[in-house]
Amino acid sequence: MKKILVIILSAFCLSASAQSSLKTGDAMPAIVIKPIINAPVSQVNLNAAMKPRFYILNFWGTWCSPCIPEMDNLAKLQKANEGRVQIIGVSNDPVDRLKKYLAKKPSTLWLASDTSFYLYKAFGFTSVGQAAIINSRHQVVALVNTDSVNQHMVNKLLSGKPVKSSADLKELPVNTSKDVFGVDSTMAENFTIRGYMIGQQAMARHYLNPPYSGRRVSYINTCAEYLYKDAFDITSSKQVIYEVDEKTVCDFDNKASRYCLDLLVKPEDKDSLYSILQKKLLTSLPIKARLSEKMIPVYVLKTNPAQKQAFSTSTQNKTSYSFNGNGYDGIAVTVEDFAKNYLSNEFDLPVVDETGLSGKYDIKTTVDLRTKEGIMQSVNKLGLVLSKAERKMKVLVFYK
Repeated sequence: MKKILVIILSAFCLSASAQSSLKTGDAMPAIVIKPIINAPVSQVNLNAAMKPRFYILNFWGTWCSPCIPEMDNLAKLQKANEGRVQIIGVSNDPVDRLKKYLAKKPSTLWLASDTSFYLYKAFGFTSVGQAAIINSRHQVVALVNTDSVNQHMVNKLLSGKPVKSSADLKELPVNTSKDVFGVDSTMAENFTIRGYMIGQQAMARHYLNPPYSGRRVSYINTCAEYLYKDAFDITSSKQVIYEVDEKTVCDFDNKASRYCLDLLVKPEDKDSLYSILQKKLLTSLPIKARLSEKMIPVYVLKTNPAQKQAFSTSTQNKTSYSFNGNGYDGIAVTVEDFAKNYLSNEFDLPVVDETGLSGKYDIKTTVDLRTKEGIMQSVNKLGLVLSKAERKMKVLVFYK
């Protein structure tokens, strides 16, 4: 899973930097994990006496859609190894949100809330979907991807065989400047493309407000597929066709296939930002792409005539939006942008706006559980509905 936990009381102070992260072979410090909300104990100290032979701390969140089936699989593993292994799901969700999760999906796993992300940072993980294994001697045995925690691994642990660490861990940044591309507001234009940048988190940034309003985009440690999808305005993986091996287009496990790119265009070229980006990619990358059209399944977003829209026309001049597994928060955004940037990212199909709403609005949603049903409910509360249909859509074809 690729991939943004317990209230901790301790006299032990641990830096969140990669230099002092806990690693395989380290002794667990006297960290008290609490509150645990659905267990016979309200807290656990992994430096104290332990009944099971192993504790597995799984870092997850109700806002992380791939985490939810992983938690279901871990619950089955827990049941099969009762008394020998104890799994604790460690999340930055507040207690109230975890209780809502349990009301919808009862779990035999112990769930702990760490809104500070302290323990997550202590291990230096780069994302959720990672797990730390602690033995009865209070040692860190391994740091692994959650999807690798299975019965085979448990059997190795119980037989005393070593388990190889596979987790994605933070690196020390090489470039710690505020703008890693060295761009400032005095520059009229810039184009930079380079390989993987050590210590930087994968991200994309679109500059909506001054000083680069609408004329700059930046990408760090991402792959060719995402660069091209952004440049050609492709919102869903269902709009991608491969005429080459998919791993040559995007393989996050291969740092050599990831890029850092920054494009700043002159103010007079602002409206051509993405067409310029397309040309830069086609001349700079070994993988090429072209646009085509195809009838494909989609979700269509429409207004609910029986319900008043639960969002208002914005009074703000500056557009801003953010979203994560907890929902969407947009100021002065269009419904089309809400559908394209957020909903198409959350669903397995592209989402087409057919509401007929053309203004700029303040739109906010809250998702109790990051499942398709949970997101649908949050959309319905806005006075909007989603239904499946077919539409002729742009598709991106990758070739060499």
